[in-house]
Amino acid sequence: MTGLREKKKSKRKDRIFSAAVDLFNEKGFSNTSIHDIAENSNLAVGTLYNYFPSKNDLLLEIMQDEMEINITESSALFNDVNLQDKSAKDIIKLLAKKIFSIPLLVNKESLKEIFIATFSSNVYMKNVMILDLELMKAFQYLLERLQKANMINREMNIFSATKIFYSNMMIQMMMYLFEPGMDKEKLFENTDEMIDLAFQGMKP
Repeated sequence: MTGLREKKKSKRKDRIFSAAVDLFNEKGFSNTSIHDIAENSNLAVGTLYNYFPSKNDLLLEIMQDEMEINITESSALFNDVNLQDKSAKDIIKLLAKKIFSIPLLVNKESLKEIFIATFSSNVYMKNVMILDLELMKAFQYLLERLQKANMINREMNIFSATKIFYSNMMIQMMMYLFEPGMDKEKLFENTDEMIDLAFQGMKP
């Protein structure tokens, strides 16, 4: 019975996540209420509050869930066999796109609203930073694997390289959010160019 109950709970959360992302993209984050999400999830508002105390808490759990999926997939994708099938630069670019796919669940305008709302609260800002640290660990782990496979410079400080890569990715994301006319394609293009440039000093 416990397993069945957990399965139903998981399906219900998936339904909530899907309804929330659809509404954020359709109406914007600010214009979407908990009531809207409950209605689109076919749930009572009280039931939704049992899962998530606020819209921001719901958003953070969506991001956390997506991050765990992406990190698990990345670990499987970049196993020892597959490492030899791709260049180090292409592997790094692929992981960068997977990391970007987490905030890009919602459209640009909603993401901008979310960014402003998150950084206006110390509590939510701290939770987002925890997510960032987990993603940085995934990036660092990949670079360590590449270094052990002699696919990047063995003398390079992996921790410093991780900070440089991730910081540059966050700069590109801020440009995407606040630079008029910049779209996802340009975000990916700029990030690829940054990785190409950084990789000149990473070759074994």
